[in-house]
Amino acid sequence: MRILGAVLASAACLALALPDAGLWPLAFVAWTPLLLVLPRTGAWKALLAGWLAGALANAAIFHWISHTAISMSSFPPIAAAGVLAAYAAWSGLSVGVAALLVRPLAAGRLAALTVPAAVVVVEWLWPHLFPWHLGNAFFRVPLLLQGMDVTGVYGGSFVAVSVAASVASVLRAGGRARFLAFVPAAVVLAAWLGYGAVRLAQVRDAAPAGVVRLALVQPDITAEDKKHKDAASRKALFARLTGLTGSADLSRVDAVVWPEGAFPFYFALDAGGRKGWENVVETSRRLVEFVRGTGKTLVFGSLTKPGDRARNSVVMLGPDGAEVGRYDKRKLLAFGEYMPLSDVFTGLKKAVKEVSDMEAGTRPVALPIGGAKALPSICYEAILPTFTREALEETGADLVLNFTNDAWFGESGAPAQHLMVQVPRAVELRVPLVRQTETGISAIVTAAGDFVHETGVHERRVDLVDVAYGAGVSSPYRAIGDLFAWLCAAGTLAAIGVPAVARYRSGKKSRSARMG
Repeated sequence: MRILGAVLASAACLALALPDAGLWPLAFVAWTPLLLVLPRTGAWKALLAGWLAGALANAAIFHWISHTAISMSSFPPIAAAGVLAAYAAWSGLSVGVAALLVRPLAAGRLAALTVPAAVVVVEWLWPHLFPWHLGNAFFRVPLLLQGMDVTGVYGGSFVAVSVAASVASVLRAGGRARFLAFVPAAVVLAAWLGYGAVRLAQVRDAAPAGVVRLALVQPDITAEDKKHKDAASRKALFARLTGLTGSADLSRVDAVVWPEGAFPFYFALDAGGRKGWENVVETSRRLVEFVRGTGKTLVFGSLTKPGDRARNSVVMLGPDGAEVGRYDKRKLLAFGEYMPLSDVFTGLKKAVKEVSDMEAGTRPVALPIGGAKALPSICYEAILPTFTREALEETGADLVLNFTNDAWFGESGAPAQHLMVQVPRAVELRVPLVRQTETGISAIVTAAGDFVHETGVHERRVDLVDVAYGAGVSSPYRAIGDLFAWLCAAGTLAAIGVPAVARYRSGKKSRSARMG
């Protein structure tokens, strides 16, 4: 019963620390219940306890997966529940593996350092479909984000688990030892907060090199709208987009931004020999004429089809309607934009309704907007720290411009969670993050991690926003990448491996002595 209580308590804290509840202080104690019982369990029980806690937490966090299976692919409710259960079981196993690693470390004197290092390693390496980190819980607390410009998001997780490990040590200890047990975590937390306070002031006070003004169009194109694939319905969505855009004062705007997949047809100015593309070409040409009429640059999400397979693209049209640039999404979403293993087992293609068979792009692109260079990323891509950092370094971009469609995922959970896992990119890389979505939440986050613009879900609106860029604030993370995660891996290997080698040598000597 003690182990089960710890499992339920840790699962609840993990789930409640993230949106929808957003009780982020619980991140500091989420691992404490497990850490109280793990030293007294065997290896298999530790793995099982962690796995169960992780599975329960992920089932609560990703409850919207069952909604998506129903709304996007018309799964029956029982099958949709099975999809959620399978996902929760796989993702929960990461917590099980972490629990197995920390079991021999949890009661040690250096638990406040070794336990969080092990948790970070698993967060870093585990192949999640929708990766999230405990440090993401702090996405609305700029003070707790600043150290991520050195450590990446993993530093936030390290600090949270360090506190949790020390709280467990305090609860286990007696007498004066209780006061000493929290010292390591207190030092870690104080260093994190101190660095955060200094850096937050520096970044907020830094003068920008320039400002770009954007017209962000959130058309509220819903999952139900997407299901109507007839030409008349799609042209009505196009009219919604142009009508919303035309209602705004664009006189001082550098660019208009439409979100992922907003243009309701493929974008193509000629059919390329394809039959049945009359509406595609007609509406694409109407879009060009609309852009010419506004005299403003338009950056928009659309499907394109340069070859046999579709691509999820961002297209930039200049004020004269000519194409200035294009970016094709490089990290496709499994079970959404492609079916895993379908290139080997071709029968899997089109096996599930609304799961596409897309082709990935091959290179990052920077789009010129005003005096800035914007790095376009599409939906899932901005979740990935290393991927985004490498693209920004390769292109020399001044800001990240993310295009997202969360319409399939429902109104609760997913929109805020998707925003949550993107926010650290602004602080890690010290550039603004502009996130434009079809149904909300759209947002702008500064290089300091401050929200300066945010919409609600299912709001149909146009916002004229100024985005300051190029403050020249350094980002160690841009230079060193995931060095902190590598150091955690080395520390974990040493913390587990050195005692294991010592025990092996001691046992070998004992056996030799008995034989002698």
